[in-house]
Amino acid sequence: MEWLCIDFLNSDWRDWRGSGRRENRLEKEEWLEQFLKYWGLQAPLPIDGKMGKELLNLRECMRRMTESFVRGETAAPEDLAALNQALALAPAYPRLVSDGGNQFQIEQVSPVQGWENVMAQIAGSFAHLLAHEEARRIKICDNHDCRWVFFDESRNRVRRWCDDKMCGNLMKVRRFRERQKEKG
Repeated sequence: MEWLCIDFLNSDWRDWRGSGRRENRLEKEEWLEQFLKYWGLQAPLPIDGKMGKELLNLRECMRRMTESFVRGETAAPEDLAALNQALALAPAYPRLVSDGGNQFQIEQVSPVQGWENVMAQIAGSFAHLLAHEEARRIKICDNHDCRWVFFDESRNRVRRWCDDKMCGNLMKVRRFRERQKEKG
């Protein structure tokens, strides 16, 4: 299951192998272009400094909220207020659309375009995830070099790593080597 908000949260990329390298992908026009295209969103590029800062603030707010949920704590009221402020950026209304025949769909339309709409869509995705899914399924990879946010779809909700083949395997190898050092 993919989530717009989780993809956005993971724009704070960290080298999962432990080099300490980190990349803020919100500063990379290529990444932003692919992000917008993948999620069917439209906004002008390059992004201006003010909007870049607002996106960064939204990501930090959502990250703090996610970390709170993972620790079993309640989100800070100021973070909830900031998320609601982002949600209010792009009011939407329903519109009925026909396929030309007798099939209809309802789509949400916003009179607001650009980055304000993108921020509202991201915040809306996060709000939907929290309100309609189990917040306990939102996890942060146990690899402290990675810290990738993911949605745990396992039946018993015990997944610890973003990817068993990358982070999971790396952490198992590290633990094995530590045990070998202790024995030697």
